[in-house]
Amino acid sequence: MATLVLHHQTSPAQDAEALHQAFKGWGSDGKAIIAILGHRNVHQRQEIRRAYEEIYQENLIKRLESEISGDFERAVYRWMLEPADRDAVLMNVAIKNGPKEYNVIAEIASVLSAKELLAVRCAYHDRYKRSLEEDVAAHTTGHLLVIGFEQLLVGLVSSYRYEGDEINVKLAQTEANILHESIKEKKTNYEEVTRILTTRSKTQLVATFNRYRDEHGISISKKLVDQSSDDFVKVLHTVIRCVNDHKKYYEKVLRNAIKKFGTDEDGLTRVIVTRAEKDLKDIKEVYYKRNSVHLEDAVSKEISGDYKSSVCVLFKGHMCAFCLSYVVNNSIMATLVAPPDHSPVEDAESLRKAVKGWGADGKAIISILGHRNAAQRTQIREAYHNLFQEDLIKRLESELSGDFERAMYRWILEPAEREALLANIALKRDEKSYQVIVEISCVLSPEELFAVRRAYHNRFKRSMEEDVAANTTGHLRQAWLVSSFRYGGSEINARLAQSEADALHEAIKNKNKSNEEIIRILTTRSKTQLVATFNRYRDDHGIAITKKLSDEGSDEFFTAANLAISCINDHKKYYEKVLRNAMENIGTDEEAVTRVIVTRAEKDLKEIKDVYYKRNSVDLEHVVAKETSGDYKKFLLTLMGHDD
Repeated sequence: MATLVLHHQTSPAQDAEALHQAFKGWGSDGKAIIAILGHRNVHQRQEIRRAYEEIYQENLIKRLESEISGDFERAVYRWMLEPADRDAVLMNVAIKNGPKEYNVIAEIASVLSAKELLAVRCAYHDRYKRSLEEDVAAHTTGHLLVIGFEQLLVGLVSSYRYEGDEINVKLAQTEANILHESIKEKKTNYEEVTRILTTRSKTQLVATFNRYRDEHGISISKKLVDQSSDDFVKVLHTVIRCVNDHKKYYEKVLRNAIKKFGTDEDGLTRVIVTRAEKDLKDIKEVYYKRNSVHLEDAVSKEISGDYKSSVCVLFKGHMCAFCLSYVVNNSIMATLVAPPDHSPVEDAESLRKAVKGWGADGKAIISILGHRNAAQRTQIREAYHNLFQEDLIKRLESELSGDFERAMYRWILEPAEREALLANIALKRDEKSYQVIVEISCVLSPEELFAVRRAYHNRFKRSMEEDVAANTTGHLRQAWLVSSFRYGGSEINARLAQSEADALHEAIKNKNKSNEEIIRILTTRSKTQLVATFNRYRDDHGIAITKKLSDEGSDEFFTAANLAISCINDHKKYYEKVLRNAMENIGTDEEAVTRVIVTRAEKDLKEIKDVYYKRNSVDLEHVVAKETSGDYKKFLLTLMGHDD
C-alpha cells in the first residue's frame, strides 16, 4: 500500500557524506538531496541523521532548513521527522492557525491507531513541554460560540480507543438513533455525540454509521453537510469520514488542495508525506477512480521545482492495479484456494468414487472441485470423459440436487459458457430479468463479452442479440448492450466527458424524450471515459447520476440505465448490493447469491467481501452461513476461501 521505493542496502555514513556534499557551494543540490532522502524509510532517515551529527557535529534537519526554502523545505523537514514527531508538529501548526485548521487535529486523532496517537501525545510533550490536550483546550475555549467544541477536540486527542473487531449490533442501533436525534434537533446533544465518537472502537462506529444509513436512507456525513456549516459540524464531519474510510477522506483533501485557486501546498504536503510509507498507493487509486486522472499528473501541473521533484519521488512505485497483469490481479483478489500442482486423472478417479453408491459424497466433491480453477476443472472433465466414457457434468446433475446442484453445475462450466447460460435463464423467465443481462454486458471486458456471445451461439444455436431482441422492445432492447465491443483503453477526453455529462443531464431532465443519447453514450464509450463522464456529472450537479436516476422514479429504461452505470462505475459495490438484497429479503435469493459467488470467486470476490464488510459491519461468510445449509453452504464457503 506504500509508494515509497527504497534502496535496501544503504550506508548511513555514505548518505550523510553525500548530503554534506550537496550543501557545498552556492545553493544546495536539491536533486541529490531528493535522490537520497526520497528513497529512505523512517528508520534509514533516522540513521542518516545520527551519522550526520556524529561526522559533522551539526543537526541535519537544521542544516536542511538553512539550505533549502519554501514548499520544498517544508516537505523535506516534515519527511525527515519521525512520524509521531511529525504529527505533533502538524497538530501544533493546526492549533496555532485556529478554527480553519481544526479539521487537521480531528484528522490525525481519528486516523491514527490508539498506540500511534499516544506516541504523538508523548512527542508533543517532549517537543513543546506542554500536553497536547492542554494546548487544544487553551486554543478552543472561547474561540467559538459552540458549546462542546472544546470537549470534542480534547476528547479526540486524549482518547485511547479499543481496537477490537467485535460489534454490538444493539449498541449500534441505539447510538445511530442518538446521533439522528442530535442532528435533527440542530442544537446538538454535544456530550452524547462526543461520548460516542471518542469512546467507541472504529469497527463499532462504522457499524453505527451503517445502521444510520440503513435506517434513514442517507449517510450520516451527507446529513451533516446538508444540516449545517458551522465549525463544530465540520469537525464532526471530518471525524466521521476519517473513521469510515480515511482513504476517501484523503482523496478529497487532495482534490480540494489541487482545485483551489492557488494550490493548497500545505494540505498536499501533509497527505503525501504522512501516507507515502503507509497507504498512498491506495489513496492514489481512489483519486483516479474519483477524478479519472492520475494524482501524479494533477499534482505535476500545479507545482514546480525541487518541491515537485520531491513529491514525485514519493509517488513512485505507483502502478499497482494499472500495471499488474490480469493473472496477478486475479490471484490477489480471488478467494479461490487452488493447488498449483494437481493430477486431473487422480481427481477424476476420486470424483468417480464420490458419485458411486447410494447418494453422492458431497464433501468429497467439494474438496476437489471447490479447490480447482477454471483450467484445472476443464482438465478434470476431459480426464473423466476419457476414463469413464461419460460426461462429468451430466453425472453430477444426476447425483446432486437443489441449490447445491445448481451451484456446482455453474461452477464446473467454463466461464464464458456459464455467463451464456445465466443470460439465457434470465431471458426465459416469465418476469423478464434484465439485471443479469446488463450485469454481464457492463462488467465483462470486451474480449470476455465476445467469448460469451460465441458460447451462447454454440450452446443455444441462436445469437444472444437475437434472443434479447425477441424478448424486449424499443429503447430497452437497445439498452441491453450485448452487441457492443467497447474500446478498452485508459485515455480520457475531458471535453467529451463534459459535453456528454451535459447530454445525460438533459436526457434525464427530459425523461423519455432523449433515450437515444443515453444509449449512444453508454454503449459506445470506453469504461474509463464513462467513469470520467459520471464524475463530471457529479461535480457539475452535486449528485451522483445513479442517485438522480433513482430519484426520477421506476421507469423501466431508467432502471436499466441505472444498473448499467452502477456496474460500469464500481462493479464491486454493485455486487455487494446484489448480495445484500439477496440475503436481506424474506427468503434468501439463492440464485443471486450463487451467481455472484460462483462468477467472482476466481476474480475479485475478496474485494467484494471487503466492500460487504465495510457496508454491513459483518463478514459475508457469516451471513451466507446463516442463510444457507448443507452441502450448498459448504460449497459456497469453500469458494469464498473459508473451508468448514
